[in-house]
Amino acid sequence: MSNMSNTKLWAITILGAAIAWVAFQIAPALQPVLIALVAAYLLNPLVELIEKKLKVKKWLAISILSILLIVFLVILGNLILSLLVNQATELINEFQSISENFNQVIEDMFVYLEKIGFSQTMLEAAKQYVAQLINWLGSFMESTITSALGFIFNAVDLVLILSMIIYFLASGKKMVRDLMDHAPENLRQTIINLIEGTDLVIWSYVKTQSLIAVLIGVVSTITFLLIGVRFSVLLGVIAGVFNFIPYFGSIFAGALATMIALLTSGFSQATITLIAVLIIQQTEGNLITPRLQGKSAGMHPAIIIILILVGNYLWGTIGMFIAVPLFGLARIFVAEAIKLIKQIE
Repeated sequence: MSNMSNTKLWAITILGAAIAWVAFQIAPALQPVLIALVAAYLLNPLVELIEKKLKVKKWLAISILSILLIVFLVILGNLILSLLVNQATELINEFQSISENFNQVIEDMFVYLEKIGFSQTMLEAAKQYVAQLINWLGSFMESTITSALGFIFNAVDLVLILSMIIYFLASGKKMVRDLMDHAPENLRQTIINLIEGTDLVIWSYVKTQSLIAVLIGVVSTITFLLIGVRFSVLLGVIAGVFNFIPYFGSIFAGALATMIALLTSGFSQATITLIAVLIIQQTEGNLITPRLQGKSAGMHPAIIIILILVGNYLWGTIGMFIAVPLFGLARIFVAEAIKLIKQIE
């Protein structure tokens, strides 16, 4: 490799590192843009379907879809959101008594462990670990609820996201064509590969995970209602939403539902809830997800767990949701960057 090639390689490496650093720094501020991009991408097939079936122009198809979505969201808000807010409010109002019940359960557990022969040293260490776990779960739930409510009730962000969705739906393809037209000839295949790879990641992950989340949320809500778990709609929605977090999400949602059943209705209700949760999770893990995802995941479970932990460390709760698809996109960009570097003579 010549000196010029070495210079180019170092230049590309430094430029890539600079771009990665800037992207990391501005990532939180770009959340509305990313949400709008993904939403526009997922809604675009519906716009094209309306265009084709009704034989109308794109702007009219977007207007029709926007009206339908607003009607759907209003109906959903009246049917589900008000019920969620009521149950969340009720849970917050009863938090003190639930917390006292939880502390009593923990104390009874340690009394039992002491009776069967556990030493005081082991019990004290266990108490510290339990206290740390409870603090982490409390912080995690507080962060999640705060983020969710902040997003739902932040009118400025919602208006901004809706505006960008409409813009991307109307001009997204033109933006891609302009990018292709103005790109250097030797970079056009790379851009095509990036677009196709991004398309595959978003379509295979976001679409599939959204469908699975809806199924799990609906099934969990109906199941909790049938077996008499309190806050059933709230817990069902939590189960669906947290299903976007591989491994940790379903475990957390299932443990939360079981714990709420234990603290509000007793041991027998908690046992029934745990069995129901395990049946739902096993059905989802062994039947639903493999059929919908096939072999598209392509990542070792250990890598996924590491990604989730890193995402939580960098960006908090939202990082746990986006860590896996972001890594998929980063892997595509790195692969294309390596191809470009290899082309340097």
